[in-house]
Amino acid sequence: MSVSTAQDARKNLSEIISKAAFANEATVITRSGKNVAVVISYNDYERFCQLEDQLDGELAMARLAEGNKRKSWKDVKADNGLE
Repeated sequence: MSVSTAQDARKNLSEIISKAAFANEATVITRSGKNVAVVISYNDYERFCQLEDQLDGELAMARLAEGNKRKSWKDVKADNGLE
C-alpha cells in the first residue's frame, strides 16, 4: 500500500488508478497529515460491498434470533465498546 498527499495524488491520478486496477495496490490519500481516502481496485470495492452485505445479513439474523428486542442507545454503545 502506498501513501500520497492529496496534492501529489492530483498530479499522479492516472498512475494511482493504474496501480489500483492492474497491480491491485491501494493508495492512501492524506490531507494535512491525516488519512482521508483510499483508492482501490473496483474488484476490491465489490468484495468490500459483498462482505458488508454479508455482515449486515448476519447481524439481522442474530437480531431476529434475539426476538428482535429493542436496545437502548446506552446498551448499543456498551455492546460495541463505545463507552
